[in-house]
Amino acid sequence: MSAQSMLQGISRASRRIFAVMVCCALVAGAAAQSPVRSIDVAYDGETYVVTAHIFAPVSQAIAWEVLTDFSHMAAWVPNLRESNVIKPGGNQLTIEQDGTAKFGPFSFAYSSVREIVMNPQTTIESKQIKGEMRRQQSLMTLSADAGGTKLVYRLELVPTGMAARAISETRLKHDMEEQFTAIVAEMIKRKK
Repeated sequence: MSAQSMLQGISRASRRIFAVMVCCALVAGAAAQSPVRSIDVAYDGETYVVTAHIFAPVSQAIAWEVLTDFSHMAAWVPNLRESNVIKPGGNQLTIEQDGTAKFGPFSFAYSSVREIVMNPQTTIESKQIKGEMRRQQSLMTLSADAGGTKLVYRLELVPTGMAARAISETRLKHDMEEQFTAIVAEMIKRKK
């Protein structure tokens, strides 16, 4: 093997290594840009408990505006077809949401009526009063964080019927990641 062909071989190998390093850096950079910092799912045989930590690079006021814009949520929340306030009220209201839940190859339409209790720019409590789940309640907490807003979401979910057979810890993590990524994207859009 000549010196020139050895140099070409080394440069090819170097280019491949460099390309792999660039790809790894891009993937790591994309992961670092995700608004979801962590999602933990626990399951006790009946109840799923999801705890998600999210960072939104917007003010608390903008984060609040998006999280409480129930009438327009279907425009940016995946799997949500319709979202309406059916009983308005200051810091307490009732909403109805319809959508399609997808669990791997399975999907089913759902409808949920929930009571919402809000403590402006701090907490949003939601409790299902009618819907496909045996129990569904959540708490979203907002707090100022360096350069944005920290969101902590806690969901307790007791599925029934087809949902009980289709939901899994992995699926819930995926869906939460997808939803919060879309919600934070809407926040960023409104910031501009």
